[in-house]
Amino acid sequence: MKLSVFQESRIGGRSYNQDRLAIAHTREAVLLVVADGMGGHMRGEVAAQITVDLLCELFYQQAAPTLTHPNRFLVNAISSVHQVILEYAADHRLPDVPSTTVVAAILQQGQLFWCHVGDSRLYLLDHKGMRLRSRDHSQVQRLIDQGVLTEEAAKTHPDRNKIYNCLGASSDPDIDIGERQPIGPGCSVVLCTDGLWSQIQDAELEKVFAGRHVNQVLPALINVAERRAGAGGDNLSAIAVTVLDDAVELGERSDALDTEKNPPRMGGRLILESNLETMHREILASQVGKGG
Repeated sequence: MKLSVFQESRIGGRSYNQDRLAIAHTREAVLLVVADGMGGHMRGEVAAQITVDLLCELFYQQAAPTLTHPNRFLVNAISSVHQVILEYAADHRLPDVPSTTVVAAILQQGQLFWCHVGDSRLYLLDHKGMRLRSRDHSQVQRLIDQGVLTEEAAKTHPDRNKIYNCLGASSDPDIDIGERQPIGPGCSVVLCTDGLWSQIQDAELEKVFAGRHVNQVLPALINVAERRAGAGGDNLSAIAVTVLDDAVELGERSDALDTEKNPPRMGGRLILESNLETMHREILASQVGKGG
């Protein structure tokens, strides 16, 4: 599989970055993950870190070199992440459980499998435009679905940042499994946090992607989103790929990936605290045998 690849995370107008993202791959499968630690919850960045690390580790354990049941993998892995976050809070006697959103995608055998919890989004675009966009688990999305609120009015609604579904909540998350999609050369898959999508219209995204790859579009889009958000803007992050034709010669391009030639790896903005890293090793040892 040959891909054009983009990934970036910016702090925006916040004092620290609670977003985390990662890409992992084998010779025949790719995992993309974005998690947005919730700023109103203690150590949201820890919940996001646990999410990307554990999903990637479980992917490497079970993709040999593809996943037998990708949707089952996503549900089981995200459920495991939720439990690990709760265990982390209990073990460290935190007064509040760290929480995070997550959106994750698997690309293998010409198919896209994906799911999400919260309001971090997935977009699929092709030569015809935007084929799909995930639906946020948010209060304003409910109002939009009920016909009470328009998309335009939602941007300034006082509850626009409130979500009702996340990892680390007292109840189990409602893991929203998207419909499997065929993908081929020219298809772009974009995962991003609300710091980015809240500043960019769907029509804008569709227009700038026409005939372009992710690394030709997203650097400018992130600049625009950061400028529009201003000094009080949120963290903004995106990880994305465009599927390339197998005949394309990649050479030494740093913005592209050939999964058959590049050794399996994990990349992203992973910033582990030493105590979290130690905890992680113990967690992974108990979790890697639970896949389905």
